[in-house]
Amino acid sequence: MSAELLSRNDLRIESTLLGLSKKLVYTPTGATVNVKKYNYNPEAVAHLQRIIDSDGQRLSAAVKACHVERSEIGNIELDACISTDKQFAALQLLQFIDYTYQPISKVAFFVGEQAQLVSSVIN
Repeated sequence: MSAELLSRNDLRIESTLLGLSKKLVYTPTGATVNVKKYNYNPEAVAHLQRIIDSDGQRLSAAVKACHVERSEIGNIELDACISTDKQFAALQLLQFIDYTYQPISKVAFFVGEQAQLVSSVIN
């Protein structure tokens, strides 16, 4: 997912603490983007995949229909990058295959109201 994030014009990496650490920033609002990983059971894939594949009007319905619970250990991982102001979100599903997590979905980007909808389910 990192290559897709870095190819966007509305994200940039900033150095902090004299260059000892870096943070990802959503440039239109200046908000920091936090990266989180959540585990789910295989039953959650269909719900989460609908959100990732949705756009516009279908997104609201997909979010309302999404009733999934995280698990402590699951073979499905959701990588979520969400800005602190919830104006930007990026999601990708991965599955544990052959001892590593492999992508099973595209990287989906959401901004504005769509990002707020997505973050209401993910956070």
